[in-house]
Formats: sequence, structure tokens, C-alpha cells
Amino acid sequence: MKKLQLNLLIFIQIFWLGGCVTNTSLLPNVKTEVIKFKSESRRLIQPVIAEISFPANTGRALPVIITQHGSSRDGKSFFNGAGRTDEYSTRLILEGTNRGFAVVAIDAFFKTALEPGDKRKFPNAFNYALDLRQILANDPRFDARNLFYTGFSYGAAQVMKSVGGKINYEEIPWRAVAASEPGCNVVSRPVKVPFPVLMIKGSDSHYYPEPCKFYGDMIKKTGTSIEIKMIEGANHFFSSNGQITKGIAVNGCRHNIVIRNNDGTANFADGRTANRASIIKRCLNTEAGAGKNRVFLDSVINDVLVFFKNNKAP
Repeated sequence: MKKLQLNLLIFIQIFWLGGCVTNTSLLPNVKTEVIKFKSESRRLIQPVIAEISFPANTGRALPVIITQHGSSRDGKSFFNGAGRTDEYSTRLILEGTNRGFAVVAIDAFFKTALEPGDKRKFPNAFNYALDLRQILANDPRFDARNLFYTGFSYGAAQVMKSVGGKINYEEIPWRAVAASEPGCNVVSRPVKVPFPVLMIKGSDSHYYPEPCKFYGDMIKKTGTSIEIKMIEGANHFFSSNGQITKGIAVNGCRHNIVIRNNDGTANFADGRTANRASIIKRCLNTEAGAGKNRVFLDSVINDVLVFFKNNKAP
């Protein structure tokens, strides 16, 4: 109840802050709004911005996809210039609105100087998505029975927090979630959730498939419906020209992932206790990836949208 009251307060704050701006999109028959709200990450209240794109004049409540960018916001800027997203969410907006979804892109790095290498400083954007979900569920233009969640890379890691045990889904559950190229090196201990999960991995990703296969098996054992789709020949960016480079990535726990427990403790898959220092030492690696011809990305977007369509409430 306390969480609901907080979220309703956030809903009201949008309008008091003057944070809702509407514009006719450059896309035919699509409207765009930018909203600003406040949410919590790591015990701090943070400003968040999101762009809502939706088909105009449909005369019905629309299903909604919330999408979270990866560590690089290498896609479109929001129409008012205040926020950005990545290529994954950019293509999802284009195709999702064409198929009748409202697509809402969160900029989790709004008003920060975060760069792709600042992985230890990234916010807990899962909380942003939960608060935004509450806002959208209270908007009569959108169908509260059909709220979906997806993201790429860092965004996919936020999506996978949906199967953790800290969230009460009795009031507003996701209808389905799809994680595109999560790393799965540090994960939440899964519980059974009332919605299906799709994980999409590139076979040649520098975020190797083994951790997600292991985690997928853990999720399946809870009774949650999960599908893991492997894109053969694709790297992390769903490209065919991938190569291993120097950089920073959380991919060092390939064969012994970290599982965060609901009581705040953590352990490696082999049972040993994990703490912040040991996680950073073992999981944070200098093996990164490159190659962005993205020849597989459109098919991945299609897979996500078909998955969501197949799981829509009537």
C-alpha cells in the first residue's frame, strides 16, 4: 500500500513539474510525449525521463512496452532533446508502434555523465521501470492488463530482475518480459512469477551464453515459463562482424555466476559467499566486444514483438 501511494504521488508530480510534453512524431500517425518523474536508485531519489510513442486515434486502450537502453545510448534522441536511448529501443519504437503498441523508452542516465565503462556506477533502473509502470497503468489511454518490459544488455539485466523475489506482482504484473543479450553473471535468485520470460542471446557474444543457460535452468525450476533463443553467429550487438577487444564488461563469472539473495546476501553458484569486493574482482573483466553491423537486430526486434503479441491479454 505504501508503494502504491508513493507511485501515485509520482504520477501527480509529472504534471506539477510540467514534465509532460506532447508532440506529433516524425512517424506517420504516431504521437510522442516526454515525461519526467522521480524514482529511487540505491537509496537516492533520481530524476528520470522517458519518451512515450504511441499510435494516434486508435480509440482503444493500447498495450504498452517499456524498454530500457544498454550501456551505450547510441540511438535516437528524445524529441525535446533532453533524453536519449539506444539502437535497440529506437528500432523497437519504429516497429512496435507500427504493430499497435505504445512504446516507452526510459533514459536511465538522464542528468548524469555516465559512460559505458562506468558499470559500477550504473543505476538500478528496474525501480524506474516499476514506477513508470504504475504511472502508465493509471493512464486510461493504456491497457493496464498488457504491460510488457524489455531491454538490451544493461537494460536486459534490469529486465531479468523481474524474476527476483522482492516484487509483489499481485496488483500490476508484467504481461511478459523479454531480455535481449543479458550478461547473467550477477543475477537475482529467481522465484516463480506469473508471466513468461524470453531471453535472446548471440552465440558469439563476449557475454558468453553459459551463464544465461545456467540461470535459465534456475528460472525453469521455479515453474516460471522461460524460453531462451540463441542467434547463431551473432555477437553481443546482434552483428555478424564481432570481435573481442579490450574494455570493461561484467563477464568474468562465466562458469560460476553470482546469485543475489532476497536478504541482501550473495553467493557464487558453487556455494561460496560473495561480497562486493569478490564480485568486482572475479566478474568485472577487461574482455569486451566490438562489431555493429547489426544484421540480426531487426529479426530480434520481431522475435520480441511476436512474443509480446502472443502473450497479450484479449
